[in-house]
Amino acid sequence: MMELKDEWILPDEVFENSLLKRTLLGLRYYGLLLGRSQSHKKLHCFRGVVFTVSMVLFNCTQYVDLWQVWGSVSDMTANAATTLLFTTTIFRIIFYYFHRARFNNIIQVAHEGIERIRKDGWSDEQRIVNENIRYLKRLAVAFWTCALVTANTMCVYSLVQYFMYAAGAGSGEMVAKSNSTHTPQHPAPILRSWYPAMDAKDNHFFEIYFIQLYIMYVGQLIVPSWHMFMVALMIYGRTECCVLNHRLSFIDRYHVEPPTKAGNSIDHVNNDERRALIIDCIKRQASIVTFTRELEQLTRAAVFLDFVVFSVLLCALLFEASMTTSGVQVFIDICYIATMTTILFLYYWHANEIYACAEQLSMAAYNSDWYRYDRSTNRMLQIFILYSNRPLKMHAFFISMSLDTFLAILRASYSYFTILKQLTD
Repeated sequence: MMELKDEWILPDEVFENSLLKRTLLGLRYYGLLLGRSQSHKKLHCFRGVVFTVSMVLFNCTQYVDLWQVWGSVSDMTANAATTLLFTTTIFRIIFYYFHRARFNNIIQVAHEGIERIRKDGWSDEQRIVNENIRYLKRLAVAFWTCALVTANTMCVYSLVQYFMYAAGAGSGEMVAKSNSTHTPQHPAPILRSWYPAMDAKDNHFFEIYFIQLYIMYVGQLIVPSWHMFMVALMIYGRTECCVLNHRLSFIDRYHVEPPTKAGNSIDHVNNDERRALIIDCIKRQASIVTFTRELEQLTRAAVFLDFVVFSVLLCALLFEASMTTSGVQVFIDICYIATMTTILFLYYWHANEIYACAEQLSMAAYNSDWYRYDRSTNRMLQIFILYSNRPLKMHAFFISMSLDTFLAILRASYSYFTILKQLTD
């Protein structure tokens, strides 16, 4: 087995961080994250490798299946959605393996930042952190619910279809159908692959079904876990920006000033202490920029891949929903579309939130009581404002991570769908 490097192992307290702990549990169970006091670390890593190799092999069979049905638009679109989703997920996992130390480092940075705010003891800042933690919890519940309902409904529906098909064939229903103008259709398999064409009976349904069931549950574990983990890091960046905005706007609350005489308050500002607070804000701003740029480096390849394939993925799901006559299948497709759209929205919305919060820093600095400072302190504040005017936008290479890009992907998906619908009609 491979040797585990120290930078691949996280301190145990990271897994107890109020912002991160729920988002790290899934990755820890999968085998990507390791704790320092965790026993059998190599076995946990091995489990993660087994899960990943299983997904890679299964995804390869999906592409083989896609090649076999090439030319049949309905079969291709039924295959494409899950194939592309697994491809982007596998890419993220493999990228993590190659950059494990960097991911662990950015997790520790987020952990230390939250703990620093906790230890500072300022109630307003702690309130901001708690609000973001509650927001992340609600977001995680909604996203996990949507993902689990979609995947498990697909699983159950495939099994129900099989028994309905078998019962129909056994009662002679299939014979009647064969004499009609409609060709009997075999039930759609879970995850749309590994289901050979059979005439009357199949001898391997349950073997295939349970293999796919295993893959589906691995996918259910890693897909929501990974995306909520990345979103938690983005929410941390937004939290730091919000805390810094508050600190700048109410900087006078962060130290006790001596009693002032009427009309002479400007002489009683402790400029040395105020200057130290501004320097601390500059350092925090630099840390936010560094964190955001590192997060951008770790997400841009995967987000760019999403930008390329998600238009096709959503188009395939829309087309499948428009072609099916099953109400259950329409429900599955709608849930699937909602899940995929939510994944896109989570990245672009929170990248936009970081940008919007960073844009407010210069105005927050101006809203402070700068008119009471001496010249050297004001010069320090001016440096901060000038630095704050640089936009803190995240990019996926040349793609800006903003709501405009998110809407552009949705528009492109609908355009592809309308073209495909016209061609098939």
